[in-house]
Amino acid sequence: MRRLILLCVLSFIFNEALQAADVRVVHGDKGWQLLVDGLPYIIRGMVYSPTKIGENPSDGNWRDWMIVDDNHNSLIDAPYEAWVDQNGNGMRDTNESVVGDFKLMQDMGVNTLRLPYHPTTDPEMQKINEMASGTALRYNHPPNKALLRDLFKTYGIRVAIGDFLGAYTVGSGAEWTLGTDYTDPEQRQNMLHSVEAMVRDFKDEPYVLMWILGNENNYKGNTHTNASDHPEAYVRFVNEVAKRIHALDPHHPVAVANGETQLLPAFAKYGRDIDIFGVNCYRRPGFGTLWREVGTTLHKPVVLTEYGLLKPPVSDGKINEEQQASEHLKAWCDIAAHTDGGADPGNALGGFIFEWVDEWWFNGHPDRHDAVVVGYNNEWHGITGQGNGEDSPRQRVLRQVYFLYKKLWKTGELSCPASAS
Repeated sequence: MRRLILLCVLSFIFNEALQAADVRVVHGDKGWQLLVDGLPYIIRGMVYSPTKIGENPSDGNWRDWMIVDDNHNSLIDAPYEAWVDQNGNGMRDTNESVVGDFKLMQDMGVNTLRLPYHPTTDPEMQKINEMASGTALRYNHPPNKALLRDLFKTYGIRVAIGDFLGAYTVGSGAEWTLGTDYTDPEQRQNMLHSVEAMVRDFKDEPYVLMWILGNENNYKGNTHTNASDHPEAYVRFVNEVAKRIHALDPHHPVAVANGETQLLPAFAKYGRDIDIFGVNCYRRPGFGTLWREVGTTLHKPVVLTEYGLLKPPVSDGKINEEQQASEHLKAWCDIAAHTDGGADPGNALGGFIFEWVDEWWFNGHPDRHDAVVVGYNNEWHGITGQGNGEDSPRQRVLRQVYFLYKKLWKTGELSCPASAS
């Protein structure tokens, strides 16, 4: 029986065998901890969105990776059919077996994926998604819970599930040119409804680790919101949403995904019901005063909801793998050094690498892997590449940083330098 059919058949059994975890944030004498069913848990996370080359949100053809099966063999393409191009010749040779992204990430030591937004069958949300640019095809379908159950059951990887909370106008019903308005009662109600639908849909699933609200909503130009213009209204709303989540689901903590530490004073004043301050942060080397900034102002634990290289070094169509690996080593070791019992204030809970695989649509034409751009080069953030792209989204080229993390997270062959701790 094919795997996808088997997943559907076993879904009920998985639910019976695996109950939702009890996840808590606790503060002790030496810092903060995330506890999963009473056991300490450090997030070794990955932002996972293996977009097929040629797809992008601007063209409205951007699909959810959890339903893509383009060769119609009942196997979801990237999670189960990714293969490693070991010799870089752009074709799958006889010795290059299908392994799948889930297995590759398990072998690397990943224990949590970040899914920034959630599919839905809620009719109100589907109507709103159709209004936002490029989101209906990606989000207006049932969530593939069987896939996520297998991710946890077979590979031991949990999921942090998110709602954009109006970022990119997703879920708010706002016009793209105007952006999400946190002073608008109707838009706030739309976003609250989206979150409630998410929590009701997933709260009893065994793979859920936490809820993450937003994604750099404080960056006005990037995410099309007015959060930075109305910080009190925005943070009060985030806090209201966090309280609603706690009422619906007391067993999983709530984080916000903020861009850097902007609006931190507002969160300290109006956002006390948020459990974890999540930060998309690309400081180098390491994160400097980040831990102290949050610990002093907000007194909450920190998770890096995104980290990595802000501007990956690319020349002649190739990434500098040595520099990529070196910067990731410094970043992770700084996170590890500030976990419970480490450097003061001991408020690091882990982090999510941005990201698993290169996405070719970020900075130019979605069919081309752009090497020269002005400013950010988001097309080269991947721990893995897609090679020449001819077998996207399955082809993988593992970079040096993949093996670095495997030694840090999985095998223990590599430890952080003493100076990092």
